[in-house]
Amino acid sequence: MRLVPLLAASSAFVLLAASALADTPSMKPDKPEPAKGQETGVYRFGATYSVQPVETASACQTSCADDAKCVAWSYVATFEGADARCELKRGGGKARPNPLATSGVSPTLAAKFIPEPQPELEGGPDEE
Repeated sequence: MRLVPLLAASSAFVLLAASALADTPSMKPDKPEPAKGQETGVYRFGATYSVQPVETASACQTSCADDAKCVAWSYVATFEGADARCELKRGGGKARPNPLATSGVSPTLAAKFIPEPQPELEGGPDEE
């Protein structure tokens, strides 16, 4: 009979713990999607001709788009006191994984070589 109070106390504790855990989300929040033309977690090696301090990868992408010499860019986030930077490059270079970097090719260059999807192709078996 002495076990009944102990069992009741442990049951109450389990119920309190379960209600506290029910308020916490069970899934991780979704990561935001990278902007169009951005390769998250990728650093591009290549002929860097300009290094600029910037706040975001999108600002670096815009800097590359505004510069006619820019072929590719890499944004490297702040790490251990080093400021974030934007590297503009004359070449696409080799892409390597880097968790602090976001890279891409110049939007103006991409527009020349990567066609926009077309809803319907012209020509085909029905046309003569």
